[in-house]
Amino acid sequence: MSRTGPPIEAFIFDLFGVIIAFDNDIVPARLARHCTDPDDALRRFDGLMARREIITGEVTLHQVHRQLVDAHGLTLTYPQFEAAWLEPYSWPMLGMADFVKALSENHRLVLLSNVDHYYWQVVRAMQPELEFFTELLVSCDLGFAKPESEAFLRASQAAGADPAQCLFVDDTRTNIEAAQALDFQTHWFRDAPGLHRILQGATTKGF
Repeated sequence: MSRTGPPIEAFIFDLFGVIIAFDNDIVPARLARHCTDPDDALRRFDGLMARREIITGEVTLHQVHRQLVDAHGLTLTYPQFEAAWLEPYSWPMLGMADFVKALSENHRLVLLSNVDHYYWQVVRAMQPELEFFTELLVSCDLGFAKPESEAFLRASQAAGADPAQCLFVDDTRTNIEAAQALDFQTHWFRDAPGLHRILQGATTKGF
């Protein structure tokens, strides 16, 4: 955690691992058992949903399906594959919905998430607390993703504050370090109580 800069004017939150909990192993396991060599496919599918070409929209889900059919002998039809991709693998993060609502009463909140277009629609429907954000910035719309500097700078612009006046909250160390290099204040998220503790008295408008 870095909380030594000027008073916080805006908050930039990651989605997965902060606003919602998730398990990235669920979808690879769903898909791998329908491949020619399930064990090999499971190893190769590690991090599948986070691949840059997928989360920035460079490839469609139809193209991903075709790649997996060709490379791993995936036997699922496209509708079956799409259903496996979209079946939820995330759920609310304990304590964060009310926390976000309270913060939004006095501060600008920006979401900055790496997510593909398809699962983003699922999340939007499942997470009503997203309505409390001033702006929702997602990699599939931006065309770039964290930890690329463009993502962080776009978020500070959306927040209407200089990076040094923004607190960026993420559960991934690489993203935290990239934000720090751009002069953002940061918090490496572990749980809601930990975030709440460091914010006591830290904002210009109170919490």
